[in-house]
Amino acid sequence: MRSRSTRGWQWRRWRSLLLVYVGIVLVIGVFAGIGWNRLVKLPSYTIGNDFRATIPESGLARIAATDVWYSLIGAAAGAIIGMVAWFLFRRLGWLVTVAAAVGALVAGFAARAAGEFIGPRGFDQRVALATRGDAVPIDFALHSWVPLAVWVALAMAPVAIGAALNRQDWISHVPSKSSDTDQAGASDPSSSALVSGSLASAGATDAPSAGASVDVSQV
Repeated sequence: MRSRSTRGWQWRRWRSLLLVYVGIVLVIGVFAGIGWNRLVKLPSYTIGNDFRATIPESGLARIAATDVWYSLIGAAAGAIIGMVAWFLFRRLGWLVTVAAAVGALVAGFAARAAGEFIGPRGFDQRVALATRGDAVPIDFALHSWVPLAVWVALAMAPVAIGAALNRQDWISHVPSKSSDTDQAGASDPSSSALVSGSLASAGATDAPSAGASVDVSQV
């Protein structure tokens, strides 16, 4: 009964930590997306006298700025997420790596959604409504999923460092078969008592038979 209540308390504790972790990850992702949107300077198409939209070569080079800033912000955000995951879930052993990786992915998706939601969006409609001489910035969007790997990689770094610096503590939380066997034997004293009782009864049964064989040999 006591072990069942203990397991229930542990489950509620880990569930609370998981909810806290998810909340922290989403907050980091949203604020990272807002900062990403504010830092990027989007290139613009200029509407000419013939109503053609043109962009200079320097503007084409700046299109990749959104991905670059997303990677840089993801490096910082991923490192923070990795430290939070290690602080909350280091007692779970290797599962802390899963928590860090999944948290980084969730934060990365949240950051992209927040940044693209702020915009600008709808480039075709904005160009259609523009007049001569107007500068129409391109859509705010992530052009590749590769920068998302930066989020995951930097989230794993604090976990790897923490595991290296606390190797003994890390190993002590990984269950082994020998420890499970020892705990099972220690938790079941009736089995050892049963074995010792059977051995004692076996010795008592063998004693008279040995005496009988001696008497026969003497006859």
